[in-house]
Amino acid sequence: MKGFRNQSLNIIISLLVLFLASSCEAWNDDPDYIGTWQYNETVTANDMVYNTTRTIVFTKRTYEETYLIRRENSATITAIIGTRGSVARSRSNLVFELKELGSCVPDNMEVCTEEVQWFGEGSFYWSDNIDYFEKKVTGVFEVDGTTLRLSRDLNNDKDFEDTGEDVTFELI
Repeated sequence: MKGFRNQSLNIIISLLVLFLASSCEAWNDDPDYIGTWQYNETVTANDMVYNTTRTIVFTKRTYEETYLIRRENSATITAIIGTRGSVARSRSNLVFELKELGSCVPDNMEVCTEEVQWFGEGSFYWSDNIDYFEKKVTGVFEVDGTTLRLSRDLNNDKDFEDTGEDVTFELI
C-alpha cells in the first residue's frame, strides 16, 4: 500500500510539474506584434512631394512611433512627428495610451536631425500640440509573418478610413 501511495504521489507531482511548466511558457509568450516595424509612403501636399517613413517599435507594454518626412529627392529631414506611451492588448485589439510627443532635434544650422526629443504632459511642446492627437486610441492588428496590419481610429470618428489609419508595416 505504501508503494502504491508513493507511485500515485509521484504521478501527481509529475503531472503538476508538466502543467505548471506549460502554464509558465504561456505566460512568457511574447505577443507577435513585438518588434520594429516600418512603412514607407510618398505623399503630395501643396504641390510638394514628400517621402515618409513611419516606424513603430513595440515592446510588450510600450510603443514608440516616429513619422519621418523628407522632401522628394532630398536627404534633408523636413520634420519628425513622434508619439510614445503604453500599449495594452485584448485579443486582437491594442489600446494605445499617449504619454509623450516627439519632435526632431535640430542641428546647429536649425536643420532636423534623425534624433527625436520627447515631451511629456505639462511641457510647452505638449500643450501646443496635444490638440492634434488623441490620448487614448484603440486599434486592431493582424500579424502574418513579417507583416503587421494595424488599423487605428486616430481621430475617434468611429472608422479606419482616414489617411494613415489603416497601415501595413513590414518587420525590420
